[in-house]
Amino acid sequence: MIEFITDSAGNRKAAIVPIALFEKLTQSADLAELWESVPYVAGKNDDAFIPGEVVDISVQKGVTLHAAWRLYRGLTQKQVAEALNITQASVSAMEKSERPRNFNLHKLAELYGCQPEQLTDE
Repeated sequence: MIEFITDSAGNRKAAIVPIALFEKLTQSADLAELWESVPYVAGKNDDAFIPGEVVDISVQKGVTLHAAWRLYRGLTQKQVAEALNITQASVSAMEKSERPRNFNLHKLAELYGCQPEQLTDE
């Protein structure tokens, strides 16, 4: 079965086809003209492995990676604040920042049992 995606005027704009048909069509077609090169600039943390569970928490809860690590480790902001000898409000402010200071990243990494590079998505 083929399903069509239409615009507001009812004009067909795209089709949803069974995978078997898609594979058959693409095997015999020269699609080189449809490929678009996407430039990629390597980041300094590209080799840092971040557990899928941490990424899931970050995406599902809409929090930074270092906040997701805290949740993954089952810690409250108050517990992190006590461990770092800062206020809970400071932890909250830090978790809203995509890029905390290096000093804080190292302290958080030690507390969460990970590498500083795993705490940001640079």
